[in-house]
Amino acid sequence: MLKQIIVIILVGFISSLLCTTIELDQQEGTCKPFIDFYANNLVSAEVAGQGYAGVADVGGISFSNINPASFDIKNDAQIYYEYGLKNNTNLFSDLNSDGNDITSYRSGVSAAFAYKFSEYVRAGIIYTAKSSYNIDLGEVYNTHNGEILDIFSLSEKRYINSVNVPISYVLDKFRFGVGLNLDIYHSEINNVYPLDNGSLSSFCGKLDFILFRPKLGAIYSPLQNLSFGLSFLMPVEKQLTTDCDQFFVEYNTNIFPMEILVGTKFTTPNIPLSVLLDFSYKQYSEMDEFVDSNNFHLGLEFAPFEKLHIRTGMFTNFDIRNTDYTVTDMYGDEFDYWQDSETFEDRKFLTLGLSYFWRRTEINLAVVDNSLLTDSDIKQTYAKLGFTVQLAHP
Repeated sequence: MLKQIIVIILVGFISSLLCTTIELDQQEGTCKPFIDFYANNLVSAEVAGQGYAGVADVGGISFSNINPASFDIKNDAQIYYEYGLKNNTNLFSDLNSDGNDITSYRSGVSAAFAYKFSEYVRAGIIYTAKSSYNIDLGEVYNTHNGEILDIFSLSEKRYINSVNVPISYVLDKFRFGVGLNLDIYHSEINNVYPLDNGSLSSFCGKLDFILFRPKLGAIYSPLQNLSFGLSFLMPVEKQLTTDCDQFFVEYNTNIFPMEILVGTKFTTPNIPLSVLLDFSYKQYSEMDEFVDSNNFHLGLEFAPFEKLHIRTGMFTNFDIRNTDYTVTDMYGDEFDYWQDSETFEDRKFLTLGLSYFWRRTEINLAVVDNSLLTDSDIKQTYAKLGFTVQLAHP
């Protein structure tokens, strides 16, 4: 959010110019992980129910969002559909009298088709609405002699959709995968900037671009009931420009950092119980105002009946702010980049889920919530429903 303040100040110096490109020596803020703890839609009802752990697991096409080597097809082909919801919440209420209302903006929808080309090769295509938020930043006014002349509503929206083509290759104890993933970004900013006379003028910007981010994955199963998994999302850099109607804002090269997942799955030999443990690393320290993200995922799956699987788990979402980071203003004064706020905290989520198998259809339900494990006024709840249908040649 501090990015917008800097943008507003800089834009004010040249607000009288039209069709101008403004170059900023900084990165575009809506593409940074400021509130990704809320924005992430946690798509995949099956994975979500087991603590969002699954890098060493094997399941339907929705697993390819975690590890492209993880998805499998029981028959000849597979279709998948998922719909997810998350609650609205209020952030920064300890800094602002009313706080900032956050709404989901886009639901966590996913749809996919996969096909088994041979005993060794599977491929598919999956569309995912994987990240979204709409934040109300409040209102500001133009006044004269105590009378309000203009009211400006400030807001920010962002959603990230992805189209991914996962391909997996199975060879004995090894599974290899590659995900050819296109992330489709859209963000909108409604804000204001100062004119020469001290009054405010509206500032509306839109940003749309596509980012190719391939993901590699592998699973090794030395034993029938033990597997180890790894996935690697390649880092990408991209120059971004926001269209503000009367001018363009061109940012320094944005960094979309490397992400690594490692994990294991163990199934007990005597009872149908599986334990999953994942570690997630994201190199956010490539951006000065953040530190690297290190989180843990623990999942349990129990199959009391062949047609019913029950899941639970938990995962962490630690604060990624670099609280030692400072900036210097035009007068040479140094101050902290981040304000202290209860909005930013270490979060822990509890998950519950189940799968029911009916003929060739798998029905998945999952709930993810931070109310029990995190002492916070900011409650986050995700609810998910997914369907996987196996298809076979007549």
